[in-house]
Amino acid sequence: MDSYIELARRVLFLAPAFVANASPLVIKSYVKRRHPVDFGRVFVDGRRIFGDSKSWEGLAAGVLAGAAAGAALSPAYGRALAELAAAGLVQGLGAMVGDLVNSFVKRRLGMRPGAPLPVLDQVSFIAASLAFVRLLGVDRLAGVELGTTEALAAVGLALVLHPLTNYLAYVLGIKEVPY
Repeated sequence: MDSYIELARRVLFLAPAFVANASPLVIKSYVKRRHPVDFGRVFVDGRRIFGDSKSWEGLAAGVLAGAAAGAALSPAYGRALAELAAAGLVQGLGAMVGDLVNSFVKRRLGMRPGAPLPVLDQVSFIAASLAFVRLLGVDRLAGVELGTTEALAAVGLALVLHPLTNYLAYVLGIKEVPY
């Protein structure tokens, strides 16, 4: 039982990535004029690099929400607020980069913004966030070291939570499509 609790504690450390991933959708409701990350430019294939749905406002919201979520975890890990805020910021940045990579791939495939791309839609943000965390070693800031088991648990969680939260956002009128 203790090993499951420890696994849950380690996976909880990744909550800022999940919060960051949802934040651009929430901020979209409040910011009427958004500025595209790709500045409206097209790639060599003639398609937009990311599209209008990826904005600087959403990117900033994701990174800052990740930092705030990390800071909120500080008491649970008995670490300084700044340490966990920094870890959350890295996770938020990783999640946003993963989402941009996902959008880039979808544009190359000729898919419209919001069109579903199963599996990649669900895991791109957490995979990139995990990569940032491991490369920079910020998991150790919380006194945890994430390994393969934690990564697989986080990906599994993303595969379940991402579609559920998208459907909930659709039901609440925050999202235009249920996927």
